[in-house]
Amino acid sequence: MKISEVKEIREKFDFTHIVILGIDMEGRQHVATHGLSKSNAKQAADMGNNLKKKLKWPIKNCNAKPLERICAHCDYWKRGEHWPGYPIEENQGGKCMYNPEPTKRFEKDIACSKFIPIF
Repeated sequence: MKISEVKEIREKFDFTHIVILGIDMEGRQHVATHGLSKSNAKQAADMGNNLKKKLKWPIKNCNAKPLERICAHCDYWKRGEHWPGYPIEENQGGKCMYNPEPTKRFEKDIACSKFIPIF
């Protein structure tokens, strides 16, 4: 399950945190988490790790951490693409294709409101 799919479910129900346990046809267990803010995401990851421990997962698989919420991890972040009128070489390091102008964020704990995880 992709992080963006877990995010959609969390948003659909207006939750601040979500932990999903899934079991596939072969009986394999999957745990996915998401949180509204960085601290919510950390708490959800901790809950997911505790769930995995209770289910007797290997300890090495019980230390998941939330994805860092930086532009390079967002689906809108593209390298080499450009907006019409912008020079191509301007975007070799990457640029937000949702909003090409830098945005000031007052709430550091919440990423861009349009953040879509690529993983």
